[in-house]
Amino acid sequence: MTTIRIKGVKGYVSSGTPYYYLRASGARIVDPGTGKPIDPATDAGAFAARVAAMKRDLAVRPAPAKAGTLLALVRAWRGNPGKQGEARSEPSLEWQQLKPATRKSYERIVDPDTGYLRRALKRPLDEMWLEAIDKPNVVAIRNKVAKRFGFWAGNYAVKVLRTLFKWGILYGHLKINPAEAVPGLQRPADLPVQHPSWTDPEFETMFAEARRRGWSGVALGLALGRFASWPIGDVVNQPRTAWQDPRLVYVRHKARKPKVNSVAAPERLRKIIVDLLPPAGAKRLVVNQAGEPYTEDGMRTMVFRLCRELADQGKVRRGLNIHGLRHSLGKELYDLGLERSARKAMMAHSSDQASMVYERDGDRAAAADRAVLALNRKHRRSTRKA
Repeated sequence: MTTIRIKGVKGYVSSGTPYYYLRASGARIVDPGTGKPIDPATDAGAFAARVAAMKRDLAVRPAPAKAGTLLALVRAWRGNPGKQGEARSEPSLEWQQLKPATRKSYERIVDPDTGYLRRALKRPLDEMWLEAIDKPNVVAIRNKVAKRFGFWAGNYAVKVLRTLFKWGILYGHLKINPAEAVPGLQRPADLPVQHPSWTDPEFETMFAEARRRGWSGVALGLALGRFASWPIGDVVNQPRTAWQDPRLVYVRHKARKPKVNSVAAPERLRKIIVDLLPPAGAKRLVVNQAGEPYTEDGMRTMVFRLCRELADQGKVRRGLNIHGLRHSLGKELYDLGLERSARKAMMAHSSDQASMVYERDGDRAAAADRAVLALNRKHRRSTRKA
């Protein structure tokens, strides 16, 4: 099969199907109702009408972002997909090198149409001049985002802006980074815990119900969170080869510095993995009922649905998520009295600061009691020697 040559239109054939793009915008020529490609060889009238409509849209293309504005900096950094007839532009090399999950997270803040900045400030980013953005402005931005979306979002907006401005300095868009020394907001004392630890009965209830429904991937994901402290990024992205019986050998999905972690699976987890391990040809260790990998959003949705339905029955608390299982293990290891270096190795932490977050729910009174017992033993030995 061959393509038909049309001025201003680019065509190619893939798997026997012809596809056509409008050269001026790079947009594929498809039926707007069905999204299916239009073939001029079989429906020349519909094809011509669609091309004419796309060219009309280009004629009213919005003006490009004004140089020196926050919008222009954002587009230079993350590119412009060319929505609503705008000219497309490629993202920077630094943006392309970010992990997909990081890019998606940054988009929530800086997207010119739907991002937190645009929605909280209620101003187009094209109206914010870089030369007018100073430290007090960044503080004001932080506060407005926090008021609209919560304190964490406000702090994260500052982090993303700090990264954006640092990139802008590198390429000559700015001379100083106005977000560099802006502190984060303190977590409100009355705010519910974001990732509550699960109780053992809650885990067993959720795990058993996932198994009963035939959601083997969800059940395995819950077990990996509970007994291996895997966050959701590792649950859905680790390859099947991460399981090297009886050990999990893997590199953290979001690790800044790739490091191989090799951890022996606790007995309960080993039995679960052996029972629920997908076939040898599986792409991931955790797969859905069709044998395909989950996305992070897909796994979250499944766990949220399971939790909601069981909470409606009074069997678990609302708001449980996979990351809370990581806190459950952190609490358990802390209460066992293990030294921090051992807990860091088990949970693949690279710093003491990261490990301390997971001491949040630990029994500090019991830890103090263990310290007193150790002191008593020491003092008794000293007394006997005297």
